[in-house]
Amino acid sequence: MRNYSFPLAAILALLIACSVHAAEKPRPAQGNRNQPKKVWTDEDMGQLRARGLISIVGQERAQASTPAPSAPAAETFPAYASALDDPSWYSREAADLQAELDRRQAALQQQLQAIALAKDRITQPGLALDKDNAGVTPAAGVANLQAQVQEVQSMLDELSDLARQHNIDPGVLRG
Repeated sequence: MRNYSFPLAAILALLIACSVHAAEKPRPAQGNRNQPKKVWTDEDMGQLRARGLISIVGQERAQASTPAPSAPAAETFPAYASALDDPSWYSREAADLQAELDRRQAALQQQLQAIALAKDRITQPGLALDKDNAGVTPAAGVANLQAQVQEVQSMLDELSDLARQHNIDPGVLRG
């Protein structure tokens, strides 16, 4: 029977040294948990400013309300209560969705063309591992691409319905 006293003693000494080292680590200060937290309001800002605890960057409200006489008159744009009332927002959203729809329809047409060429035994050699695959089988790939096209088309339809509810002209969505 072998005697394993030295490795056991070394491991025990290492454990004691680690536990003593962990006990000596400083702990974060424990705040007074009985003291309630202060919530600062707008009325308290005057007190804080007087004590020098607040700094203001930029112009204060009183200075900002006076117009600068030398500033040229800027173009004024209509202000809307929300983006849903802004025709330009609908135009941007429709353009983005239309671009996505065109991209997905092109991918679908490319997949259909690849299937048609494969029937004539004209295929691309190898597998492009750096590109997304449409599906496990060619038919599943077509179904996935058709679902993606339908998804973007339904998003365009929802945007059109939303525009109609907010009295936006239909021509805004067409670009």
